[in-house]
Amino acid sequence: MALLPHNPNAFARSPLDRAGHHRRDEAWLATALAAETTRIVPFFRHRPFVVDDGDAVAVGWLGAHARSAIAPADARTLFLGLDAEGAAHFAVDVPDDAPLNDIGRFDDLRALGPRLSREELATIGPAKAVFEWHAKSGFCANCGVATVVSEAGWKRECPTCNAEHFPRVDPVCIMLPVIGEKCFLARQRMWPRGMHSALAGFIEPGETIEEAVARETLEEAGLRVCEVRLHSTQPWPFPHSLMIGAICEVDDDRETVDTHELESGRWFTRDEARALMAGKHPDAFCPPPFAIAHQLLKTWSEG
Repeated sequence: MALLPHNPNAFARSPLDRAGHHRRDEAWLATALAAETTRIVPFFRHRPFVVDDGDAVAVGWLGAHARSAIAPADARTLFLGLDAEGAAHFAVDVPDDAPLNDIGRFDDLRALGPRLSREELATIGPAKAVFEWHAKSGFCANCGVATVVSEAGWKRECPTCNAEHFPRVDPVCIMLPVIGEKCFLARQRMWPRGMHSALAGFIEPGETIEEAVARETLEEAGLRVCEVRLHSTQPWPFPHSLMIGAICEVDDDRETVDTHELESGRWFTRDEARALMAGKHPDAFCPPPFAIAHQLLKTWSEG
């Protein structure tokens, strides 16, 4: 594994070696799917299988032998990678949850986020994103013919025009505007009462990250960015984004919120930001630690 700086974000830094060179090796994949050491995590309707142990919850890994009992031979299967001991890990998209109801449950990954370990989130996050991509990409964007899955679930091919289709990743900038001892957070109408978070928006073709941060901040809050400091990145499988986090200095605090995009926005001091994260603010709260918005707020409030 690469020796990279610490990344504070959930869904980042999978403990598995993706071992992409095995994806085209059908014989190796067949052997791996039958190996006693192999582990499989079922997904049903894009929800991972988990098991409860008292107040704790964990990914419900099954042995390879269980695959035939929970899914047909042609069930969509994704090779996730190899662990430190060389054991293969797969995700399988099952058509029915009934065979596993007695030992665990399928649950929403976003809801599970605060309860699963960092390693578990980073391991199964790609499966959630790729399975959703498969569900929306059954036909060739070039000629309209039904595509077929290849390379252990990481590719779709068109049998007619030979076009190759790969899982999409949507780049999103997410930024915390700051000036002096204040930061700006906003809220959307659909969010729970009191929830405030960082600004965010998709990066458009032809934009740098910094340009996207400046454009989105101006569009959503009417604030002009004069400096951008990149913070960290986070794979976000809802459905398949790459969140690119930044803290941006703005030239004044006269916001003009775009009420088409947002419900409202407000400024918070460093002390208020710390109260938000601790759940002690009297009328507002922020996303939990597994969201990059929380990590942006944490970095700034502790600076």
